[in-house]
Amino acid sequence: MIEVIIFIILIVGLIASILALLMALYRLKSLESLYYNCVKENEQLVDEIERVKDELHLIRFKAGESDRLKSAFLANMSHELRTPLHAIMGFSGLIANPSMPGEDKVMYANIINRNVDSLLEIINDIFDISQFEAGVTGLETEPVNVNDLLTSLVTWINLEKSNVGKKDIVVRINKAYKDMDFSILTDAYKLRRALSHLVFNALKYTNEGFIEIGYTFGENSSINFYVKDDGIGLSEEELEFIFSDFRQVDESPTRQYGGLGLGLTIAQKFASMLDAKLWAESSPGKGSTFYISLPYTT
Repeated sequence: MIEVIIFIILIVGLIASILALLMALYRLKSLESLYYNCVKENEQLVDEIERVKDELHLIRFKAGESDRLKSAFLANMSHELRTPLHAIMGFSGLIANPSMPGEDKVMYANIINRNVDSLLEIINDIFDISQFEAGVTGLETEPVNVNDLLTSLVTWINLEKSNVGKKDIVVRINKAYKDMDFSILTDAYKLRRALSHLVFNALKYTNEGFIEIGYTFGENSSINFYVKDDGIGLSEEELEFIFSDFRQVDESPTRQYGGLGLGLTIAQKFASMLDAKLWAESSPGKGSTFYISLPYTT
């Protein structure tokens, strides 16, 4: 009887030991799992910290780049404003001379008028970009005669090319719809300003060859305006930033081409407001084509 009791006690003790061992193994397994989870979470935290550090570095870089571009823009704007103002003041003084020959006065008056136009264009650009920044620009939809709009742009560029010494450039127009009464409903000011900047850009960077202004019809009731030139062209890298604020292809102090670097930015913002898509295709030395794809109703 005693042997049975001892045997039972031993069995119970063995079972208790086995259970204790199993519990210990279970806790060990749990601790091991917890350890690996902690290691994994630590690795994720390290990755997240590195990602945040990279983002902060990028934000700091962009902030510095933005400050640099704005500083360059302000310096450039000061130069662009002074240039026509000095011309206006200088030639106005010459015209005031009573002994000045009449033909010279006419020539100087034309120079003054051109510089006044340049000054007004700069002021319009600054006004437009200020309205965008303030968020006060709205849409005013009205019928816009498409063929008349293109004709007026061609007339302007034919006059302007002589003023800038590029009279040999051939200006072409392509009207996909010949009906002179063809109109679409859109914001006339914003569409004209967007196209004007594309046309001005084409004239600015084209020294010889041609400039073509036109439109075609696309899918889903869209009209695709385009401005094509035979100018200096753009690289793939330059195409990535030409629509960014205050950016210019040549930002050096001795750059050949002037301007505030706002034209394509304004064109992009106006196109976006019109629910249109603006993009460019180009290659160095082979010219550029800028497109505005605009959904429309008549």
